[in-house]
Amino acid sequence: MLLLFPGAMASAQAKKGVDFVWYNPASEKFLTVHNQLWTGSAVRSFYDRLPAKAESVVRSPVWKLSRNAAGLKLVFKTDAQEITIRYVLSNKNYAMNHFPATGVSGVDLFAENSDGSWAWTYGKYQFKDTVTYTYTGLNLDKEKYKDGRTFHLYLPLYNSVQWMEIGIPSDKAFKFTPASAEKPIVVYGTSIAQGGCASRAGMGWTNILDRNLHMPVANLGFSGNGRLEKEVVDMIVEKEAKVFVLDCLPNLGSETANIKSKIAYAVNTIREKHPHTPIILVDGSHFTEGRLNATRTKGILRTNSLSREAYQELKSKGVQGLYYLAKEDIGLDMNDSVDGTHPTDIGMLKYAAACEKLIRNILKL
Repeated sequence: MLLLFPGAMASAQAKKGVDFVWYNPASEKFLTVHNQLWTGSAVRSFYDRLPAKAESVVRSPVWKLSRNAAGLKLVFKTDAQEITIRYVLSNKNYAMNHFPATGVSGVDLFAENSDGSWAWTYGKYQFKDTVTYTYTGLNLDKEKYKDGRTFHLYLPLYNSVQWMEIGIPSDKAFKFTPASAEKPIVVYGTSIAQGGCASRAGMGWTNILDRNLHMPVANLGFSGNGRLEKEVVDMIVEKEAKVFVLDCLPNLGSETANIKSKIAYAVNTIREKHPHTPIILVDGSHFTEGRLNATRTKGILRTNSLSREAYQELKSKGVQGLYYLAKEDIGLDMNDSVDGTHPTDIGMLKYAAACEKLIRNILKL
């Protein structure tokens, strides 16, 4: 007998001799994608991060990267001990030389525990035309979670999802959790914010922050293209946020003449639209080989210096609710990077911890 939670949309299909039911989040009558700022008819594709109107406004690389699913997640409840995720991606180059397929194109599944902690589970994956992740033998701790567990499925960091379905045995229950109406933390940044080069989707630092704070975090990281551009800032301020995080310095090294004016425009525009929303400016901390590359270190320290000058000037002009996250607070060292720029999972944990500490202090959590 097929047991469904109310509201579940499903299609039945046999899987290895077992009757499976497949659930498509795009088929529900409510919003199922979490951490997404623009939804429904506002987006070109179901898993886009910028609205359809952005295509004619932002630069082409920004638009293309906005179609990557970085930071997005699906949340669902089930009592199934076997779960299969299947999906098709736009880019069939599933990995990069320095960035594994599990991070670029994979999904990542966590269970939410009743005490606020998290449990992670490994899925057997196959990167074919249709990517699959199969989770088996899940220990649901049935005595404690009699009605099933709530799972959070993080989507690919650097690839675009065309369609996705979640399958479970037909005698098990399933229900998507509607997207939260809570104001998110909005992060506008670079490849580091987008998630490069985490080993798995859930290890991108904005996704770690999402779990640690138990609140939505909207990822607007654009690899190589987080440049504090007016067109992007003007779109971001359309949305309400709990905190705005501006982490674009790693992509502004060639624009030192414009750094201060870009920061001033972003901060003043946010403050005009959102008078009381905290704003965090973030140092560039991506020079983990700094002692052996003096030229690069000098350039990054120069961008940081200009950023801090802009911060002080804005504060001196009376801008309230403006905060600064320094590279010393993030604390990346030579062990925390894949290539001297992009964090490993350890680096991502440090990034998330530093941002979490500051946000907790700001929001008095």
